[in-house]
Amino acid sequence: MLSNFPPNKPRRPSGLLVIIALVVAVVVFPGVGLIALNAAQRLIEQISPRSNTGAPIVVNQLAKWEGQERITILVLGIDQRPNESPSIARTDTMILLTLDPLTQSAGMMSIPRDLFVPMPDGRQDRINTAHVYGGPQFAMKTVEYNFGIPIQHYARVNFRAVEELITLLGGIDVYNDQEINDPTFPDANYGYEPFYLPAGFQHLDGKTALKYARTRHGAGDDYGRMRRQQQVIMALREKLVGTDAATKLLPNTPTLLRSLSNAIETDLSATQIVQLALYVKDNIPKERIVQAAIDESATQPWTTPEGASVLIPIRDKVRELRERLYNVPQQPGSVAESAATAEPTEPNTGRIAIQNGTQTVGLAGGAKAFLESKGYVVDSVSDAPQVPAKTIVVSYHRRAGFVQRLVAELGVPAEAVVDAYDPNNPLDALVVLGDDYAPK
Repeated sequence: MLSNFPPNKPRRPSGLLVIIALVVAVVVFPGVGLIALNAAQRLIEQISPRSNTGAPIVVNQLAKWEGQERITILVLGIDQRPNESPSIARTDTMILLTLDPLTQSAGMMSIPRDLFVPMPDGRQDRINTAHVYGGPQFAMKTVEYNFGIPIQHYARVNFRAVEELITLLGGIDVYNDQEINDPTFPDANYGYEPFYLPAGFQHLDGKTALKYARTRHGAGDDYGRMRRQQQVIMALREKLVGTDAATKLLPNTPTLLRSLSNAIETDLSATQIVQLALYVKDNIPKERIVQAAIDESATQPWTTPEGASVLIPIRDKVRELRERLYNVPQQPGSVAESAATAEPTEPNTGRIAIQNGTQTVGLAGGAKAFLESKGYVVDSVSDAPQVPAKTIVVSYHRRAGFVQRLVAELGVPAEAVVDAYDPNNPLDALVVLGDDYAPK
């Protein structure tokens, strides 16, 4: 489909390519080619990777990616045990990543591992078994067969790579909207390693972030797990665009090379990865990255004749998700300017809660009075369990226009929005006031 991106022989990148691929990949947990980061560019500039021909890749001389057609990549996150071949591992995480140069947008859609689907060879099984039956290529064909989405490339990543990178970056920051208590979280030796995380703002090291993204306890079971994975994706993205990311990664290059040399396999070349990374860095801001998941609104539970609990896709709902992912409208002018000035399409009506994360007494009460005067329904006002660095708006229902207007009323940037989609939450949003909030 993409003449300028012909299929490449699968490879395990070596040298700096491991780092580049990992930086670009795990920022979308663990996708390839979606998010280009300042840290990645500095890494490329300081340690010269090699192209397929063996020639050094010089970033400022590298031809820009000028693709005119959408490119889609299937990310396969595997839980590979020590001394275990990746080919026998089921995919614990499946995420479709897509990049459209025409609308200058990108997106990701999580696929639940228990989705019970027909496969191209005639069998029916959980979608995460496709990798076991035929590797990445068969997994790609199975996703295409069921969702009608052409897929050009894949990336297979061991979860330990994600853990390593997050730890070396000094951890990530997330907002956990519900206490997690998982006494049966599995360890590497087929035993248990209990996992507990209180609600509120959390700073997570690599090991804890991986548990947070993989546990099936907490809000929404497996669906909540997919939402937390995307939350980790965006938190890692924010960490990598920080000015100190390269400073933290570069001294640890030998450690990364040793631990990650076999952690990534992709059919994208070094040049393709770098070109896509730089393209996204220059053209696609956070606001143009669409997040979607085949969640409880698009599936129904079912028990197979053998007694296995699986999920059946509701095809009409899945098509709606696909359209949302693929039909991002073009915007005139610069993307950032258009996103900031676009007129919201939803009314103010919605239920919110406000928490005061500052030492200023009465700040939440004042915000309540202000927002109620604008038509919002404020369910509750309380002190935040933890103090945020800045104001955040936790969105539970992905009402884009509603959240856009709320952010504008509060006078905080779009980056303040945290996606914690939960269709069962009676609130539309939670506002946690930080020291940057100016009373109205």
